Amino acid sequence: MNPAISTPPPPAEPRPFQFPRFTQRTLANGLTLIVVEDTRLPLVAYSMQMRAGKADVPPARSGLAWLSAALLREGAAGRTSQEISRLVDRAGGRLNSSAGEDFTSISATFLKQHAPLGLSLLTGMVRRPDFPEQEVARLVQQQQSSLAVQYNDAEYLLPLAAARAVFGEHPYGYPGDGTPRSLASLTRDAIVDYHRRRFKPARAWLAIAGDVTASEAFAAAENAFGDWAGVPEDLAPPAAPPAPRAQVLLIDNPGATQSHISVGHLGFPRMNPDFLTIQVANQIFGGSFNSRVNLKLRAAEGLTYGAGSSFRSYRHSGLFRAGTFTRTEKTAAAVGMLVELIREWKENPATPAELAEAKAFMAGSFAVDLETAGAVASRVLTQSVFGLPEDYFPNYRENVQAITLEQVCEAVRRVVQPDRLTIAVAGDAAAFQAELARYGPVNVIPMGSLDLIEPTLRRQPAAS
Repeated sequence: MNPAISTPPPPAEPRPFQFPRFTQRTLANGLTLIVVEDTRLPLVAYSMQMRAGKADVPPARSGLAWLSAALLREGAAGRTSQEISRLVDRAGGRLNSSAGEDFTSISATFLKQHAPLGLSLLTGMVRRPDFPEQEVARLVQQQQSSLAVQYNDAEYLLPLAAARAVFGEHPYGYPGDGTPRSLASLTRDAIVDYHRRRFKPARAWLAIAGDVTASEAFAAAENAFGDWAGVPEDLAPPAAPPAPRAQVLLIDNPGATQSHISVGHLGFPRMNPDFLTIQVANQIFGGSFNSRVNLKLRAAEGLTYGAGSSFRSYRHSGLFRAGTFTRTEKTAAAVGMLVELIREWKENPATPAELAEAKAFMAGSFAVDLETAGAVASRVLTQSVFGLPEDYFPNYRENVQAITLEQVCEAVRRVVQPDRLTIAVAGDAAAFQAELARYGPVNVIPMGSLDLIEPTLRRQPAAS
């Protein structure tokens, strides 16, 4: 093969880019406001982050944060779900809400001429949701029906079971969208109480981005939220997750022709100083098509159509995970390769060429990811809610380019723990259980008996 054809060209020098300027202030009630002026399009985007996520929810009520967020649009400030949808559709806008590990996100994007409507709808969702009883019942039923199908899908179940094995009893380990059993226990009263206790101005950040001046945006936000009262409860953080340990979890699906694989361990919080360096390192290891993991398992060995890895970081902790899928008879080989690649990564985190390519990609794609005002708002919200330095994203590309090979090597060797891996596999356990036992104590759970709420992950027999 001609090397000139098979070898990609070296990364080009990054083009000039300046992060959009933004202004931040805090209202008397504690609500943080951020304004990004962007006149490229006649749009205004509102993005609110509320510190209310599954980290605040006890295991038996898994799904409460997700359900509460989903219901915000289904009736608010006296408007029904249908009325809200008609207003949004007629204005050609977008209105969404969702809940994650630590935050509930509410967003609205409207043409400039309809921006007041967008803010009005968002304000109603945040401050005066109705949580209609019939909508609660409808969403619970829909989700239970969806889960009834997904609980027969190994690809869906594996990352959830792997997270439980890594995080133990920590709330991050439980499924954010609930389980059939936990959803059945959720009532409208529980949702109303959750909203009343969690949705407070001092726990909220609002970014307004687009074709609007800072003075206009601050005045509109003050009018909408200035009289929003309420002091947040002093909620203790959840207990720390268990220390990483070597273990093997097999979700048994007899007769399966394919296995889904997860190999990883506990990560670190978003505020950890290693965060950006590890993101660069992970780009090399498993964050791209040309990563070590994908090139080995897919290109070199032909074991899969795709393999990769990620470091996810939240307020209290995080998760490192490498994953792939393969045919049943190659499961043990694929697991062995992932484990060995992680060991090799710790010994040799990066070469100069790998580091140059990873930094070029991350710095180069940064501007592409900020093509809309809403995307810019999302970045500045991340910066604010996690207490990152004010110049974190304005200097992001420079910070990435400044990362050295020595820093990458030190961070990987500090963080990666190849002797304390949680290996989780969903497939025909009999075909590979014996070979995987060398990686740690093995726990085999039939797929039909899996219960993501139980401490043992195994459904308990019904009381007679």
